[in-house]
Amino acid sequence: MVSPIQLEQYPIIDELERTEEYQIEQVKNYLTQFGFFYIKDTIEAREHIDRELESLQNSVDVYYGEDAYTGQGSVFHGTYSRFDSKENTKVERYIKFIEKILRVISCACGYPPEFLQELSQKENYGLYFYDREEEYIKYIENLDREEIAVGPHRDRSLITLVVSIKGLEGYTKEYNWFSMPDREGYLIVQGGTILQDLTQSAIKANIHRVRGHDSSNALFWSNLAPVN
Repeated sequence: MVSPIQLEQYPIIDELERTEEYQIEQVKNYLTQFGFFYIKDTIEAREHIDRELESLQNSVDVYYGEDAYTGQGSVFHGTYSRFDSKENTKVERYIKFIEKILRVISCACGYPPEFLQELSQKENYGLYFYDREEEYIKYIENLDREEIAVGPHRDRSLITLVVSIKGLEGYTKEYNWFSMPDREGYLIVQGGTILQDLTQSAIKANIHRVRGHDSSNALFWSNLAPVN
């Protein structure tokens, strides 16, 4: 059963460049309560990502997440391409945008502003573009809109940037399962298991699932392990 949430209750940040103290407090509250927040799509990712995915190379199947109940790793139905700004100038705006988000999240977690960026360099975290496999696309096209296409899980990432998706649902103890609408002009920033572990569960990795015809485009900031 999906519980309704009033529009004003959704965690939304309209201006990333607002007063830093204001952003930090917002992000802290949102990640603690929900494990995610909406953010204004100032880099116009929704308009460009489909074309850019067509040109991506070096895709690899990877372990992407953890079952929400068992914690076991699971393999998603897709491929992931990793890039940095030195390899492909098309991804520079994504990386710079994520670096801004990491700066605010660092402060929200009580760390110095550059902490998560320095950690990323140390642990070799990078940007992964997610693209669905053709076999999976054929499978979900036959699903009923109410069927669960992707079961409850947490992303094995520091953060995940959801560019667009239909049928996404989140979970909290307060609201149980609730719809996370695909909002035009916004992206969804989700906390992953790396961030949860780093903060000793002060911030919860967002538990989520996808119902119906999964249409997701997403970016992962992590160091995803290839499938053997």
